[in-house]
Amino acid sequence: MQKYFLLAFFAGLLLIPLGLHSAFAETWYPGQGLKTGDYYRYNVCFTDWHNCTKIEIDFWVQNKTSDGGSYNVQFLTIDGNNIQKGHTVFGTVTPDPVYSDPNIADYTNVYRNTIIWLDAFATSLDPKDLPSPAWGRTGSVGGQSVAPIDQEQVTVQAGTYKAWVVGWHKGVDNKIWVVTSMPFPVKGIVYADVTQGQPPPQYVFELLETGNSQTPPEFLNKISTEINVTGKCPTDDTSAVHDSLNTDSNSMVIEYRYSPAIPHQGCPVQLTLYFEHPYDPGQKFSSVQYDIYTVDDKGVNIGSVATSVGQSTMFASVGEDVRTIVITQPPPVTHYLINVIGTGPQNTSPDTAYSGFVKIDVKTAPPLGVPEFPVSAIMVMAIVVAMGILFTRFKTSFSTLKF
Repeated sequence: MQKYFLLAFFAGLLLIPLGLHSAFAETWYPGQGLKTGDYYRYNVCFTDWHNCTKIEIDFWVQNKTSDGGSYNVQFLTIDGNNIQKGHTVFGTVTPDPVYSDPNIADYTNVYRNTIIWLDAFATSLDPKDLPSPAWGRTGSVGGQSVAPIDQEQVTVQAGTYKAWVVGWHKGVDNKIWVVTSMPFPVKGIVYADVTQGQPPPQYVFELLETGNSQTPPEFLNKISTEINVTGKCPTDDTSAVHDSLNTDSNSMVIEYRYSPAIPHQGCPVQLTLYFEHPYDPGQKFSSVQYDIYTVDDKGVNIGSVATSVGQSTMFASVGEDVRTIVITQPPPVTHYLINVIGTGPQNTSPDTAYSGFVKIDVKTAPPLGVPEFPVSAIMVMAIVVAMGILFTRFKTSFSTLKF
């Protein structure tokens, strides 16, 4: 009898940690607790944006969309002397932008790859425990296990917080500080995956300010810097073209989506790219080095997007990227060549086993110049001119009458 009692006693001791875990474990995912009126301001640098040049990213959750499934967000970026403000839409499963005005699309892509990078592991459908032995692995960090590793006090410009440190170690410590009562991390320092030498920062961010306001915060009073485009470009055209193509080497599938479907010369087009395995389109390549060329009708290169932003190549760390490009070619079509140079860490010689290209033809509309004179005004002017002519004729006839 005593033997069975001891067995039951020790079994109970083994179950106590499990009970404590279920009672006290915290869960978290990017966007948890986000609500209307919340605003956040961050300093951010991202290696794909001018080699980690610091920019400021601010956003305010205005309201829910009409279907209640997303958030309308006012988004502002200060990039040196360039200020851009616009509308974006955050999802609710993860606060990933599902739509962005063209002038802020590059900046919402920076936000996507930095501030909410952890949504690759945790979403509202799959929140993660704090602590937890592992959240997962990803090729973009060299296959390292990403997990909560410690708790510590962290001080940023917005204040001092007790935070969980989610991270991994590969040559150096990579850390993202998560406060479970906040929808977004307060700080992050993540390094690029390199094979030798001191790794450069992949991205760095720090929370500057947060709060809640039912009216637009003061930072939204800033006015966007004028973009050098022809005429007045449409801002409400949500039409799009979506397709997939095999590269010429058949080593990769490039899925693409651009909007609007028929952009005007001199106006921006937002291009989203996904670099996928040919036999498993749901599986994306990581660490893709590529460029987007504009070519003429004969296929001659006349422009490079990477060169235009001061880089030798562009980099898709997790196999997808969003770019906003101003259409410079005249109608009826603009030819783009998406050239995959290879795969491998940024600023290293890529593995060319998956190199190849696809050609995308974008129907192009004429530039938008001076607005046409309203038809109604033309009709009024025509009537006035006609009446003037008639009056002149009648006046001439009256002058010949004799009384």
